[in-house]
Amino acid sequence: MTSEDVIVIRRARAVLLDFDGPVCDAFAGYPASEVAQDMLASSSEAGVPISEEAATMTDPMEVLRYLFKVAPERQAESDRMLRDAEIFSVEKTSPTPGTIDFMEACRETGRSVMVVSNNSPEAVKVFFERRNITNYIYGIVGRNPSSPNLMKPNPYLLNLAIKKLDKTFSECLMIGDSVTDIEVAKAVNVPVVGYANKPGKAEIFRSLGSDFVTQNMGELASLVRVENSYQ
Repeated sequence: MTSEDVIVIRRARAVLLDFDGPVCDAFAGYPASEVAQDMLASSSEAGVPISEEAATMTDPMEVLRYLFKVAPERQAESDRMLRDAEIFSVEKTSPTPGTIDFMEACRETGRSVMVVSNNSPEAVKVFFERRNITNYIYGIVGRNPSSPNLMKPNPYLLNLAIKKLDKTFSECLMIGDSVTDIEVAKAVNVPVVGYANKPGKAEIFRSLGSDFVTQNMGELASLVRVENSYQ
């Protein structure tokens, strides 16, 4: 960790926090691969053509994009399937270690936290409400149910979140655990922290230009609590 790394964290006046990964494992209660296959099976039964390539998909977000491409008239139903699965799953998952402490640290130091996620906003809301921790966040910007093409790495969600926060791009800090999080933050010139929660991610995030990489959300809590935080 360098002094420049620390400054990136301490300068932030608002945090754009990805949900699946940094906050919790959104599919711990209903594995992502099962959700993807169930969505494909239900769509096939409804007459939606499923290609051989699509039939092997294990990422629900990619399945949603595919279904929107081949059956846009069923987008409401496609999104409902995923939303219901997400809600079912998040009710059974636990917060990522260190995340509650990180959000507490942000609140203590006057930093607003906006959850920005490709997951449905309803599922994110359920997660926070069930655990009585909605007071830790400023708000939620989640997937647009009518247009999966607006999910990250499209900058739409980040732009919307920053507008709601009434902050400049340089005052915000994105925290995410996926390549798309790093890519979209770099695309709009928002400083970004890569949460490397799996082997190999740290190297990938650094190669993509992540401003800071951590394997521990608690580490970020310690950094934002440093005195004279705004430099």
